[in-house]
Amino acid sequence: MSPASTPLEAFTTHIGTLTWDDLVVGYDFGFLTSLEIQISASGEGPAVQRLRALEGSALKHFEAHLWAACVEATGKTPRPGAIRWSQAQDRWRDALLKEALATETTSAQLARRVERLYEQVGCPEDMLIMLRPSQAWSGTPATVDPTAVADFLNGTRRGSTLRKKPTS
Repeated sequence: MSPASTPLEAFTTHIGTLTWDDLVVGYDFGFLTSLEIQISASGEGPAVQRLRALEGSALKHFEAHLWAACVEATGKTPRPGAIRWSQAQDRWRDALLKEALATETTSAQLARRVERLYEQVGCPEDMLIMLRPSQAWSGTPATVDPTAVADFLNGTRRGSTLRKKPTS
């Protein structure tokens, strides 16, 4: 498998088709650009059409149009702390961890990438066992246990109920 060059490619390679929740959460975490969302957005309703048509200075209001298109397609927009948000957050985390395991050649590279993901997306409690974060004050680099990362991704850990892909 060749490495994905963008988070979108990593997601589609390792997880599959993006849901509206994945689009909203991916945008919020900075994984997706407005153009990637405009291209990936499914549906033909008026809000989706307006979202796809945004360009230039109208992109200042992209997020509001994204939410409106999501509501049009699914009935509501995922919010931080809600189950749909957590599920999409888990899918992004899984895609990017799988990509890191597939492409990083050294433990130090993997540790840096996992630490960046941890800082960007946060982590569930059971993810803490795989990473020892860097400590800038002491010059200690991050370390990661690749086996623990693989176990995390394979679901051989506690509390994996939110990590299931939604059926709708």
